[in-house]
Amino acid sequence: MTDNTLHYSAIGLQPLQGNLLQLVRAAPQYTDFIYACYRNDSFMDLYRLAQDRGLSQQQISARLALEQKKLPQELNRIEWVVLKRQADQYIPIGLAALADYQPQYQRAELLVGILEDKYRSKGAGIEASLLIFDFAFNQVKLNKLITLVYGYNAFAQKNVLNIGFQQEGYLKEHLHTHTGFIDLYQNGLLKTDFFNNARLKRLSLKMLNRDITQANERVSTPVSDELLAQLTQALKPAVD
Repeated sequence: MTDNTLHYSAIGLQPLQGNLLQLVRAAPQYTDFIYACYRNDSFMDLYRLAQDRGLSQQQISARLALEQKKLPQELNRIEWVVLKRQADQYIPIGLAALADYQPQYQRAELLVGILEDKYRSKGAGIEASLLIFDFAFNQVKLNKLITLVYGYNAFAQKNVLNIGFQQEGYLKEHLHTHTGFIDLYQNGLLKTDFFNNARLKRLSLKMLNRDITQANERVSTPVSDELLAQLTQALKPAVD
């Protein structure tokens, strides 16, 4: 394969492996779990208010099957199911994403949600976030991650500040939902701050057994003209 056959890197296709967790690209086999997440209003009110929660299992499965034929950067987002190791298998416990992924600006929005309290209390959200930090800054080479936290979720806002984000704004009555207007925290984490964050270094050494704040040269898997042609052909017709 010659250099001129490389158009994109196949980012986000391989699992992100931690000590207790594994993040895998959302796929049809996780339809039942994703459907359960969408139907859980208390979870979705914290994870993603804008998500269409009325999708049927068939609609979710069809969307995921279609998205498997696209590279994540074509979708402008990378979505994962958070899996936890339990005995000799992994079980789904949450959702995560890099939303509004904009390669030209080298930024994306971080989303992490753990469905049940028993897993949140054991640090699953932190380990998932560390895995995505490693992916975003060391593999995808982003310059900035942002988080948007709803004003009524003070606990999440405290957590994102504790793991390195800085509050950049507080937008009053910025979103409107069925319950009325809500405020929004806007937070950012720059790569320069990430690579110099002593707390993230300690956390990653403790939870992942490696220092993710040390820049590395891991390269994403290249995609050939042949594979890109297959993906393009499979998407006709396609919907976003």
